[in-house]
Amino acid sequence: MSEIARRPVELAPLSPELSPQVVAWAGELRAQFTALGMSISLFCRLHPIDKGTVSRYLNGKRVPADRWFLDKILTIRASADAPVTDEVRAYLVGLQMAALQVAHPHEYRVRKVSDALEIAVTSWKEAERYAQALEHQLTERARTLQDLRTETERLRAAWDHDRARYHEEIASLDRERELARDRARQAEHRVQVLADLLDRLEAQQMARGEFPADTDVTAQREAEEMRDRLTDQLGAAALRTARLQGATAMLAEALTVEQAVQVIIDVGRTALAADRSAVALVDIDRTALKLVNSGGIPGVLEVPGEIIPLSHSSVMTMAVNSRRPVFAESPESLRSQLVDTGGDEEVITSFLAHSDERAWVGLPLLTAGHVLGALRFAFTRPRKISHEDGVFLEALAGQCALALERATLFEGKHWTAETLQRSLLPDRLPVVRGLVLAQRFRSGSRHVQVGGDWYDAFVLQDGRVAAVVGDVMGKGVKAVVEAGRIRNAMRALALTDPPPAAVLAGLDGVLGNAEELEQITTLAYMVVEPGTGEGALALAGHPPPLLVSPQGVPLLHEGEPSTPLGWPGSRRQFRFCVPPGHTAVLYSNGLVENRKRGLDAGLAELCSVVTEAPLEVVGSPHKLLDFLTDRMLSGYEQDDDVALLAIHVPS
Repeated sequence: MSEIARRPVELAPLSPELSPQVVAWAGELRAQFTALGMSISLFCRLHPIDKGTVSRYLNGKRVPADRWFLDKILTIRASADAPVTDEVRAYLVGLQMAALQVAHPHEYRVRKVSDALEIAVTSWKEAERYAQALEHQLTERARTLQDLRTETERLRAAWDHDRARYHEEIASLDRERELARDRARQAEHRVQVLADLLDRLEAQQMARGEFPADTDVTAQREAEEMRDRLTDQLGAAALRTARLQGATAMLAEALTVEQAVQVIIDVGRTALAADRSAVALVDIDRTALKLVNSGGIPGVLEVPGEIIPLSHSSVMTMAVNSRRPVFAESPESLRSQLVDTGGDEEVITSFLAHSDERAWVGLPLLTAGHVLGALRFAFTRPRKISHEDGVFLEALAGQCALALERATLFEGKHWTAETLQRSLLPDRLPVVRGLVLAQRFRSGSRHVQVGGDWYDAFVLQDGRVAAVVGDVMGKGVKAVVEAGRIRNAMRALALTDPPPAAVLAGLDGVLGNAEELEQITTLAYMVVEPGTGEGALALAGHPPPLLVSPQGVPLLHEGEPSTPLGWPGSRRQFRFCVPPGHTAVLYSNGLVENRKRGLDAGLAELCSVVTEAPLEVVGSPHKLLDFLTDRMLSGYEQDDDVALLAIHVPS
């Protein structure tokens, strides 16, 4: 370009007969061409155009119908590190079109039609790409919905099976309780009959003078001892029944394997007076036992570690392999049983020499005909196991097996439920200059089933950011499917017609066309301009957004929340501004409402909590959401999901 720059172009003055539009265009074109620093001849040698055409362009005698000449000049300037801005280029194109309209009206009309066609083709291609993207999303969502329906049917079948089995268990326990009461009444009746009989015999013998006085005293003492023994037996039976009922009640409340194991340990300590309790479950290959509470067995014992092969001879493996209880009332009894099952006599001798345990109980955990694991109770003193004790221990093992199976199923379904629910939430929030987004989600602690709380945020075509928090009331996969359907429909509506009122009206139409509306759905949707925080808001039966100032002053939006989605009624939107330094928080009702706190009280408490937040918390949306979640849920049992989304505009 240094050689070109040494040959500046010289142009003749423009003709005074030219129209003002042509003069303005030719003047700007000359200025851009002159800035290249090359002659017309050199330009024509470098590019496929004749000098006469270039001269007519620069002198205003001819206005080009296309933009090739202008684009070439601007491209050369850009390659020479002297580019023009988009605004300058648009200005030059406007001058060219104005000059073309005056100088060559027919070519101007052709150019306008060509430009409109080009814009239409570009828009059509963009629409086609967008339609393909939507079609792909719809295909993926349809596949997801089908998977959810399959999972729903599987879970429903599992729950139906569990429900039927639990009803059978309850009925069985009721029958056992009635049998225990009958036995207790019969024993009490026998005691009373025997007491009456002894009294009559004593009276008859005294009347006949058949026994001396000392013999009467002896008979009376024997009768009293018999009566005491029968009373003790009756009391022991009643005590065992009460202990079994208490253990069953505690095991019924255990939701996880850890909780069930803790109940078993407590029952072993209180009901059996056991010094040690251990629980082991059969592994997936059914070749070994895995200790759940490793502290239930001392270090030097008859087990090699936390994994006990079923081929190894021990109290628990004997119970599992035989599917029958194992009672060892003394070290000699345990030695005999272990040797009979193939145990190493030297290992057994070493174990008995180092252990302080003197009696053992091994119980198989049986459910639906298969072995789930085993229980081990040990005592540091010899322990006589009566027939009644054996019946009690077998009944206790049955209840423990049901509790552990229920807990295992619970944990598996709980993990599946949470994974399914979180898969509907966005992997990450968009990163937008002039805006900071933060989110928090905490699932309810008391429910196995998934819920319908969700949040979403995405960038619209005009650069604004859409933020939404929704809540499909109810539980189960149906709520998740509904939440996913609403989220997908809302995204499609927002990308085509983003005003909040229009989006909610479109969602009403989507839900109104459904065959049945089983769940109530609420939603808060807002659109925010990055940097300025200007935006609009629409609510569908949802709690009002919270606006927090940089000084920690809370303000709840006072607009009418309207009706939930799918209900008849017109939709309104309100101006909602997040000034620089402020933070807006959208949330589901689980944050402010629970069994002990109504909505109004929860909103008042939310504002009170904000006023207690330190300034460094108020200035960070992430810290603010953590602070609100911890404070609002503290002291309450969380029985619902909580979803929060914060929109912060930096100062």
